[in-house]
Amino acid sequence: MKKTLAFIALLSTFSTADIIGGELNLGFYTHAPIGTAQYQGDEISLENDLKWEKENDIFAKIYIEHPLPIVPNIKLGYTNFGHVGAGNVNKNFQFGGKNFNVNSNVDTNFDLKMYDLALYYEILDNWLNLDIGVNVKYLDGQIAVRGEDINGLIVDESANFQVPIPMLYAKARFDVPTTDLSFQVEGNYVSYDGNTFYDAEVGARYTFLLGFGVEAGYKTMKLKINDVDDLSMNSEFSGAYGKLVWDF
Repeated sequence: MKKTLAFIALLSTFSTADIIGGELNLGFYTHAPIGTAQYQGDEISLENDLKWEKENDIFAKIYIEHPLPIVPNIKLGYTNFGHVGAGNVNKNFQFGGKNFNVNSNVDTNFDLKMYDLALYYEILDNWLNLDIGVNVKYLDGQIAVRGEDINGLIVDESANFQVPIPMLYAKARFDVPTTDLSFQVEGNYVSYDGNTFYDAEVGARYTFLLGFGVEAGYKTMKLKINDVDDLSMNSEFSGAYGKLVWDF
């Protein structure tokens, strides 16, 4: 009987111990473009030449944390990102070595998938939470342009790129004492050889029962790449976001 009670007590201890925890995020965000792109030709405007406007997309993140002091925690992320455009261009331009005529109608598409793998350490864990680490962001994207040349013939061209980007990672959260409200900032950053990439979120969160909550704020991304698979971009994308969270 004593052995049975001891076994039950041991199981209870393991079931209530904070062995593995983490967080799940599922978000919806808007992004408006500013900047330029160049692919084997002229530098062209994302808004005026490619006709990109504000779009809506989704993202998801999972954080896995444990009590082991040396092994880093893990964050996995996925972001869907895209722009489409259509309209008459107001100048001749060259993209992918092909000429697109002024006043012709162009259809453009930007499809980008972003995957994140971050390893980080929890430096502070109380009313002020601070995580610091490194992140590898993998970009898999394509810019496609279809229009007419000077002879009225249909031409189309696309730029494809796949590139892993090592980055610094940090997240800070301030829990307002005696409330269920918190404020958070999270981001990745790197700059080298004329290339700069960062993405960041700044938001406010309200947590309900059992760790479930909602968060809203502002999300921004800078993409400046220099001759990656013949593609160069100097662009920014920003807008509001909202997400559902579960802190378990």
